[in-house]
Amino acid sequence: MPSLRCCELPAVSERARAARPAARLLVLLGVLGILAALPSVAAAKAAVETLPTEGSPPLTPEHRRWLELVDALITDEERESFLAIGHDYRRQAFIERFWEVRDPDPRTGYNELRRSWEIRAEEAIQTFGSLEDHRAVFFMFNGPPGGFQLTDGRIVGRCFMRTDEMEVWFYGGSDRTPARFAVVFARTGVDQPYQMWHELMIRHVVKRRQLPTTRIADLCGDELLGLALRLAAELAPGGAFALFVDPLITPDPPPEEWVATFDAFSTEIPEGAPTFAVETLWQFPARNQNRTVVRGVLWVPAESIARREFDGRSLHQFQVTGEVLRAGALFETFRYRFEVPAGDSAQSLPLVISRPLRPGPVTFQIKVEDLYGERVGRVVAEVEVPSPTDIETFRPDLGELVPFLAEADEAARRGEWLLRLVPPREERVRVGMVRFATRTAGEMDRVTFFLDDQPILTKNRPPYDVELNLGTTPQLHRIRAVGYLGDEEVASDEMSINRGGQRFRVRLIEPRSDRSYRESLEAVAEVETSDAQTVDRLEIFLDEHRVATLYQPPWTQPIVLRGEGLSYVRAVAYLPDGSSTEDVVFVNAPDYLEHVEVQYVEVFAGVLDGDGRPRLDLGREAFRVYEDDRLQELRRFELAFDLPIHAGLLIDTSSSMRDAIASVAEAAEAFVDQALRPKDRLCVIPFATSPGVAVRFTNEPDRIKKALASLDAVGGTALYDSLVFTLHYFDGITGQKALLLLSDGEDEASAFTLDQALEAAQRSGVTIYAIGMREAAEDRAARKALRAIAEETGGRAYFIEDTAELGAIYAEIERDLRARYLLAYQSSSERPATTFRRVRVEVDAPGKAEVRSISGYYP
Repeated sequence: MPSLRCCELPAVSERARAARPAARLLVLLGVLGILAALPSVAAAKAAVETLPTEGSPPLTPEHRRWLELVDALITDEERESFLAIGHDYRRQAFIERFWEVRDPDPRTGYNELRRSWEIRAEEAIQTFGSLEDHRAVFFMFNGPPGGFQLTDGRIVGRCFMRTDEMEVWFYGGSDRTPARFAVVFARTGVDQPYQMWHELMIRHVVKRRQLPTTRIADLCGDELLGLALRLAAELAPGGAFALFVDPLITPDPPPEEWVATFDAFSTEIPEGAPTFAVETLWQFPARNQNRTVVRGVLWVPAESIARREFDGRSLHQFQVTGEVLRAGALFETFRYRFEVPAGDSAQSLPLVISRPLRPGPVTFQIKVEDLYGERVGRVVAEVEVPSPTDIETFRPDLGELVPFLAEADEAARRGEWLLRLVPPREERVRVGMVRFATRTAGEMDRVTFFLDDQPILTKNRPPYDVELNLGTTPQLHRIRAVGYLGDEEVASDEMSINRGGQRFRVRLIEPRSDRSYRESLEAVAEVETSDAQTVDRLEIFLDEHRVATLYQPPWTQPIVLRGEGLSYVRAVAYLPDGSSTEDVVFVNAPDYLEHVEVQYVEVFAGVLDGDGRPRLDLGREAFRVYEDDRLQELRRFELAFDLPIHAGLLIDTSSSMRDAIASVAEAAEAFVDQALRPKDRLCVIPFATSPGVAVRFTNEPDRIKKALASLDAVGGTALYDSLVFTLHYFDGITGQKALLLLSDGEDEASAFTLDQALEAAQRSGVTIYAIGMREAAEDRAARKALRAIAEETGGRAYFIEDTAELGAIYAEIERDLRARYLLAYQSSSERPATTFRRVRVEVDAPGKAEVRSISGYYP
């Protein structure tokens, strides 16, 4: 922070003096919306002196200091929630979460805002004496004044008159904006903290009911305002004093949902709520690498629990919320939901939870809610977690204590072996020879590697790695590694290669279809998502009955069976937007039961009349779909007008596009405004020598437009490589998919060929609209390539000479996407999954009807 000094006020120019009324009026109009953002001294004091709500413990000195520190950041809802917390360990956890939701870049190893805020707060206290000073708050948000050269570099002005003081800070940009601006502070007594001068001005205006004339309460306002205006005239031509204060005060607060979520994980029982007793039993059935699996069995009295009837079944429903404390601090929280069949004879109902924990003493605080009866039980249990190497001494009595979980315990012990395939470092499409390594734990005799379900190689000693040939065609592959001890399979792992950016799937590791289960089993799932996604919940089903919902990893749940007959376990994972994926494993299946793969094919078809306009008047009976010349039975028919679309903008940003890139971006922005609907998602992938994802799939127009406005043209043209990359980026998305490809030239830098790109397009199910500009419109080879790519996928190719034509083309593409028919059928083909299957759509309708759809697909 630069030292503050007195300055000699220069003469005010006539130009600056003439600008004063406009400047004052601008300040007067803008400040009313600003004052709420910057806390007043009284508000700051009141915030720190606020007492906790009734029943909550008094604030510790540390927590009072923290409230003072974040007074300019914290929202009213956050403050109320913090003061209502009933335990200091939860207040500390609240503080950590408070900073976490404000982390500007969660990918880094530290919180940039928290670090700068705490450092600047200490410096502000040293410089200004306390945080009850608008200078201190402004300094913490924006950093020290300066950043451009005026006379002696950083300029800070101060003048004195009687007991009143004022300061002007000049910025050549700050943490919050690159704009140049000035801000004025004042105080009306040497024992008073500084406030923004605009706030003082408003107060005096209200008091006098008139605009100030030459002076404001005898402050040296005119002279200092003249200094501000003169320097502002140098920074902003024309002498206009632009008030940049509003966006500088506070960043946008985080979504309010985080406070409600934090409060929901409290294990406190509401005052006056009816309660029931809960008994507990703690087990340590297995190790999980360097942790011990802690299993808690919560026994709930059946006679105290309400039940409801659904489809002839009587059910109880529970929600279990838990906290794990270590050394008095909150270590983790968890939540489960259980649906338990209501029996006539059971006296107690077991609810089973599992957490992998490090050795040592921990405290479990658990709240069990009867969701049908609105009753609550609470447990506080001190548990000594043994070392993973010592759990054998705890195992002999488990079968006697909870006999029906013996098989689940055995499955949990299989988790002591670890075999993990190490994914390649770079996320790109891979072909040819690729090396795969593994990480292992536990004793194994050998590891067998599979490529697309075919055994390739077995290694009898570590290191367990392998080099596999993925072929010359870019396509999805499944790699699996299985570890054995003797004849028993003890561990396995699998991964998908070339899956693309939309990874979202769940895989059941346990149970296994080759094992028999009598009383219980352990459901163990792995959920894979892309970097930008989080899992909302995982639901576990036994047959078609949901038995448990897990809201956090590990995705592990013991299940009590209802007999030894054929059953299946289903795991369904959900994202916050409602997207889902699932996996099913049959258990206790007879040897003769075969696994049948059902291929469900979705074809999106557009129909044009003789004038090239979409036809929307056709019914199911008008369409016939053939696969390899075999007529298929339509299982679903729908006009896709309102179906959501995932679309991508693949834009050539090679050097030859330099003169056109601004017009291309402008036309794309207009397409976003016109075409993007609430359920649609759009991504932006610019490419030159190589592609890169500028914006992942999103429904936020501002993010897309910002990326488009930042496009720069430099480099060569790797069209086919970029097309393959983008098509694999779509992998994992279902429904209507479209890619708008814009390029001005023939490929000159790709490793993949046109034929390989065409096969990738056929495998993707993405409709491609290719727009060739200038050179591409004149080059025969480029035209042929773009036309082939588009027509093979049911799209269209356009060739233009001027970017002014883009608006009309984008509008036509948008109409085409909204006027397509969804034709779905179950494939009757028995051909190998490695072969391309030709698809033909015919229309029987009066008048001319031209059909555009995919030419075929790979299963």
